[in-house]
Amino acid sequence: MPDEVRTTIESYDRIASEYCRHTLRDEFRRVEEEFLDRFLAHIAGNAPLIADVGCGDGRDSGYLIGRGARVLLADLSKAMLAVAARQVPSGTHLNMDVRHLALLDGYLDGLWASGILYHLPKRELRAALAEIHRVITPGGVFSFNFKTGEGEGMEENPRSYPGAPRYYAYYGAGEMRSLLAGLFDIIDEEYYPVKAFGDTILQLWCRK
Repeated sequence: MPDEVRTTIESYDRIASEYCRHTLRDEFRRVEEEFLDRFLAHIAGNAPLIADVGCGDGRDSGYLIGRGARVLLADLSKAMLAVAARQVPSGTHLNMDVRHLALLDGYLDGLWASGILYHLPKRELRAALAEIHRVITPGGVFSFNFKTGEGEGMEENPRSYPGAPRYYAYYGAGEMRSLLAGLFDIIDEEYYPVKAFGDTILQLWCRK
C-alpha cells in the first residue's frame, strides 16, 4: 500500500467515530439522499446488488437498503467498517480496497463511491476505475464524486476534519472525463452546494 494511502487510512482509523458524528448534518444528508435516489433511478430492476465502497459509517448503505437494495458495505478502514457494522447490521461488511475488489466480474448492478477516489494518488486512479468497471454488470451504474481543482498531496488539516492528515487529489472535469473514457459513459452530473460542503465537489453518474 502506498504511504499516502496508508497514512490516510490510519487517520480514518483514529478519528472514525468522531468524524462520522462531525459529518452527520441535515444539509449534507438532504443532498446525499437526493443523489442516492438518482443513483437508484438509473439502475434497472428490483433489489439491485450494490457495493458502497468507502462506506464510512454506512449511512448511505442504510439508505440504499431502506430503498430495497442489497448492499455490500466495503471500507479499507477497519475502524470505519466497525462503525458501519454497528449502525447497519443488515448489510454484508467487507474490509476491501477499491483498487483490488474481491468480487467476480460483472457481479454488481451498481457501485457507489462517495468521498473515496480523491484519496488515491492520481497515478492509481485509472487502474481503480478499470477495477470498478470489471465488477459491474454491462449496463450497470457507477456513481462517485471528486473535488475539482489542481494538484495532489497530503493535507495536514483538511477542511472536513482538521488535525488528521489525509491525501487528496484534485481533478478538472475534462481531466476526469478523459480518465473515464472507454470505461463508462457519463449519464448525469451535478455539483454539491459549495456553501454546505466547503469545497467544489462534482458528482457523476456513469453507465458501463
